[in-house]
Amino acid sequence: MRNHRLFGPLLAVVGAVGFFVISLMTWYTVDLSKISVGAKFAAQYARQADLATSANGWEPWGYGSDIVMLVVIGASIGLGVMLVVGGGRAVGLAGALLALGVIGTLLVLLHTLSGPEPSEIVDVQPIVWLAALSTLLILAGGYLSFDYAQHSAPRQSAPAPKTSARQPAAKPPRKPSQPRRRPRNDGLWDDADFE
Repeated sequence: MRNHRLFGPLLAVVGAVGFFVISLMTWYTVDLSKISVGAKFAAQYARQADLATSANGWEPWGYGSDIVMLVVIGASIGLGVMLVVGGGRAVGLAGALLALGVIGTLLVLLHTLSGPEPSEIVDVQPIVWLAALSTLLILAGGYLSFDYAQHSAPRQSAPAPKTSARQPAAKPPRKPSQPRRRPRNDGLWDDADFE
């Protein structure tokens, strides 16, 4: 997977879009029949007052959780697109995408394992596990993008040693010198001249 630069970012984008779609579905339902005393009265009152007996991923947790979910979804899509367009070599963007996957996964697991209050009458729907799977896709896409960005970054070669202006260029090695021939006094050469 390390050689496919688009796989990680596209996986994260698909996970973020899936997370958004699933977040609009019903995550929690209130089962009024679990109320020990006055269940029929509570159900009738809820119908007459038009009270909600179900909630999606945005409703029960308040603005703080909504902002975190919105940032995870929006930033995952944005970073995924930026990594696709930029060639997937930005380690910082890939690291941010990985962090968003971790945050999104922890948020959904927190919302899944501790349902809204009163938890005795609130049922967590199975669709929430698809939301967790979507955030795991963001996490996996962030990891693959980070791995690709780290291992595909161009490596810098070692710089050539600099020669300063003060240092003379190295002289080529001398060839072995041949013996000088000295003429004899009479101008003729003999064997002793070569020793």
